[in-house]
Amino acid sequence: MLSVKGLSKNVSPDFQLSSIHFDQLPGEKLALVGISGSGKSTLLQLLAGWQQPDTGTITLFSEKIKGPNEQLVPGHPGLAYLQQSSHLPHHYYIRDLFQYANVWESTDAKRLFCICRIEHLLNRKHHEISGGEQQRIALALLLITSPRWLLLDEPFSHLDLPNKRILQQILAEVSTGLGITCLLCSHNPEDIFGWAERILVLENGKLVQSGTPEQIYQMPVNSYVAGILGDFYPLNAELAAQLIPELYSRQPGYQWIIRPEQLIVDVHPFDKAVIGKISKVSFYGKEYKIDLEVLNQVLSFYSTHNRWESGSVVYLRASSGYGFSHA
Repeated sequence: MLSVKGLSKNVSPDFQLSSIHFDQLPGEKLALVGISGSGKSTLLQLLAGWQQPDTGTITLFSEKIKGPNEQLVPGHPGLAYLQQSSHLPHHYYIRDLFQYANVWESTDAKRLFCICRIEHLLNRKHHEISGGEQQRIALALLLITSPRWLLLDEPFSHLDLPNKRILQQILAEVSTGLGITCLLCSHNPEDIFGWAERILVLENGKLVQSGTPEQIYQMPVNSYVAGILGDFYPLNAELAAQLIPELYSRQPGYQWIIRPEQLIVDVHPFDKAVIGKISKVSFYGKEYKIDLEVLNQVLSFYSTHNRWESGSVVYLRASSGYGFSHA
């Protein structure tokens, strides 16, 4: 459906997008992740035709997406682009905005309003709705134009948890119920897991890894990728040799990392365990975060039970480890 080849863009003297290549299949839920400043928004604006690439091509439905140097009004048939901040016209009732944009039959439009959870907002004005509601309205205004491909730029970044959960449900229904292919960019792993089928990782304007969420999480190519999708702790050689001796002995040149869920910790000694000491216990709502010191390193793990005490000696091993060939 989508083909991006050799895409490059000089953004500033200090930053550029370099040689971006990737494809997207119809119906595939694709996520673009990276820290702030990695180039995510610039790449989405290039894909949407809002910026002109220096090199490369973007093809959607076998047609080239043209940039602003090639056409007067940015955009492409079948493409919709939801920006980070919604910009709804003021002084209008919400129902009027849809009256101007709507090309659907009334029953289909009502179904869309239900999907986007905005049917109760149609008789309000801009100043009478919250930020989360404005974003859902902006999304519905895009969807009512019947796009086939939807770009979403950090759609959850400004939302509180209840509105974030609502939007997550809406996007799931948009993908499956309306048959719209989505590409979503985010820097938060909670926005990605459970939704994305494939992830692209952007670092300093370059795509450094592509794969399923499991592949990216379990086989990161470097520490940047490892940190994008969750907590991790680099292991020094001494600790790696004791926590994951079989793995370390086979590939001692790797930079081994441990994620919290890979640690097996007990207050009682067990075979081949390493001794550590709890330094801090923090309550995180549904679970506790326990920091511990072992061989001059600080590691953490999570527990649903509050049976850990600061200063206590514990025994630990690692169920497995993840590594890459360079730090």
